[in-house]
Amino acid sequence: MSSPSSSTVGMPRQALQQEQIGQTAIVLLDDGGIESLSMRRLGSRLGITAAALHWHVRSRHDLLLLAADTVWGQIPLPRLEDLEWRPALLAMADNLRSMLSRHPWLLTAMTLQPLDGPCRDRHDEHLIAFCETSGLTRQDAEQAAHSIVAFALGAALATAPGRYVSFGLQSILDGVEAGLAAHR
Repeated sequence: MSSPSSSTVGMPRQALQQEQIGQTAIVLLDDGGIESLSMRRLGSRLGITAAALHWHVRSRHDLLLLAADTVWGQIPLPRLEDLEWRPALLAMADNLRSMLSRHPWLLTAMTLQPLDGPCRDRHDEHLIAFCETSGLTRQDAEQAAHSIVAFALGAALATAPGRYVSFGLQSILDGVEAGLAAHR
């Protein structure tokens, strides 16, 4: 009888890391879209059985959460001290659009179920913090950040070239700046 700490293929359960599972899931998703992700396929890529994979990830939904949070964590976040708020927001929106263009399965997955995790939360809080450095209240900063994310999602969905995205985001930020001037 085999011990519960090893898979049927011989890979010790402890040797398999969440990062390895997430990265391999991303490769599967990037290659074949959301339909290609299954515990059996992922287990096969990792050299273990689907049953052994369940020791690490309870469900396909948890696997999608792990993959989504991993790609959110790959988005570079500018330091608050390094940039003015406008260039920082433009850079963050373009980084988000670029990530979604590299991983189009995430757009589909996000329409099917909420996929919020620590890296997504960190990204959104960072975006809100930059919006607040413009002088917006917390509530207005949250609304501005939501608008920027929605625009970046739409731009990725439409596969819009970067120059069109930049123009649209500049227009959104012009509106934010006009609102700030009106409240002063």
